[in-house]
Amino acid sequence: MMNDIENIRAQFPGLRRDVAYLDNAATTQVHQSAIDAMNTYIAGGRSNVGRGLYPMAEKTMKEYDDARSTVANFVGTDAGRCVFTKSVTEGLNTIAFGLRDRLQPGDEILVSAFEHHANLLPWRRIAKERGAIVKTMPMLADFSLNTERTISMMNDRTKIVAVTMMSNVLGTVLPIAELTDRAHQVDAIVIVDAAQAAAHLPIDINDLGVDALVFGSHKCYGPAGIAAMILSLDLIDSMDPMIVGGGMADRVTADGATWREGVEKFEGGSPNVEGAIGFAASLTTLPLFKGESEGVLRSRLITDLQSLPGITVFDPPGAVGIVSFTIDGMHPHDVADMLGAHGVCVRAGNHCAAPLVEKLSATGTLRASLAVYNDERDVEALVSNLKEIVKKARA
Repeated sequence: MMNDIENIRAQFPGLRRDVAYLDNAATTQVHQSAIDAMNTYIAGGRSNVGRGLYPMAEKTMKEYDDARSTVANFVGTDAGRCVFTKSVTEGLNTIAFGLRDRLQPGDEILVSAFEHHANLLPWRRIAKERGAIVKTMPMLADFSLNTERTISMMNDRTKIVAVTMMSNVLGTVLPIAELTDRAHQVDAIVIVDAAQAAAHLPIDINDLGVDALVFGSHKCYGPAGIAAMILSLDLIDSMDPMIVGGGMADRVTADGATWREGVEKFEGGSPNVEGAIGFAASLTTLPLFKGESEGVLRSRLITDLQSLPGITVFDPPGAVGIVSFTIDGMHPHDVADMLGAHGVCVRAGNHCAAPLVEKLSATGTLRASLAVYNDERDVEALVSNLKEIVKKARA
């Protein structure tokens, strides 16, 4: 096992043995395959995509198209449904903007209690503009979704269900297919934030049945600044683009414009070609990594944390990849700062999910999040340093 982990770690140049990197829910380290793919593209001469007719431009266009196909295939679909955006946040805002005209006063948008601000604030804004109502799917005492109550909330007023596949605070996995079945019975559109899930769970958009799904590169061992927005063909045809400009217009006249058909109408401006290429490269390696002893390591982390005095660990049933916890009498920011001074990288605060975290702790939580390259030594570094920090605080 140790050799396996060392072989995996060797594929991530940004990792060092004197640092326990446990902030993967914020961003992962970049896999060598993504670095190599981007370097090869840039060093080989680059061009913009679009209407260039010279060989270098044609080569760039092919690499960009190939990257789109690879990213789409990762979630079980084809390039004709995959839009590149700069982030999951931009993708979710684009969808909210595109669906705004479907909302009438009194219509309802359901979001879960687990949402990141990226899948909460766009819907609140659109609801306010249109006179719609945002309702929250409730959470049970064990930090799982109250699925029965959520399903009962869906009715003919429900127009949009916007839900995360995996909580970025607790690692809770939500029953997307079950929620989608009910939502479609009342003709609601289902939007899934898969930012956290993509590196931890198998995703097939056809099995889930959702109308839109968004996930990003920088949590999947790829570069930052690139994400994928997977849309149903109906949404592609019916939604207006949020960003307009070069590349997405079919015809522009003195008094109007029409948009290009298909996914290109959502990609105004010069795209992040090297990012798309790096994203695709990281995903060709990621399937080999999924589930690599992650559950065992997470259980070890929870057990070791619970052995320390004054620590509360939040452990929902079936959670993956993430462990949030608090320490009695200590602010999470102070603890994270002290851990960082000893080479242990964790996140502290509300994790851009304030409505959820406020139910757990008034000051926020500490969050350790795992990736394929983490091992027992990372857990030991976190726990041993926490032990000393708590000991000194209690002295």
